[in-house]
Amino acid sequence: YDMKKTVLTLIVLAAFAWSPQAFADDATRWVNVHVTENSSGTNVEVHLPLNLVLTVLRNVNVENFRGGHVDLEFDDDMDINFPEIMAAIKDAPDGKFVTVTSEEADVNVRKEGGSIYVHVDQKEDEMAKVDVTVPVQLVDALSFEDNTIDVAALLESFDQLPNGELVKVTSSDANVRVWIE
Repeated sequence: YDMKKTVLTLIVLAAFAWSPQAFADDATRWVNVHVTENSSGTNVEVHLPLNLVLTVLRNVNVENFRGGHVDLEFDDDMDINFPEIMAAIKDAPDGKFVTVTSEEADVNVRKEGGSIYVHVDQKEDEMAKVDVTVPVQLVDALSFEDNTIDVAALLESFDQLPNGELVKVTSSDANVRVWIE
């Protein structure tokens, strides 16, 4: 009886050890992008570990993107205090911030429960519907210096966000969805 129990225990342990879940790192966060182009039927799905995305961003140096920083290309005569603006947004109370109703599009921006929501409903052209959710805690991660924004630092803060959708665009041309898990 003890031999059967030992063998059964070893089989159960071996099955658990070889299961894909045993190798999954619960701490790994994933960045997901799904794009479907309606006219060509092209479907693109990207599912990358956040740490891989960050490594790539920090090691790419092209024209307006260096080491995770994007050059905002502001004119020298523009003086915008982004840190103060971001602090004001973070500290603002919940409520509707912007409501635009026009023949071309309806736009709504509101802050609610720790997130800023932007909704655009385009009534012409692509008939796009855009929904963006920005958790207010991302505001702390926005780093502006010398007319650049540190995209890598912003994405690094995704590690602290709950799972969920950040961007959703639905239009007659294409559908885009970005979420983290």
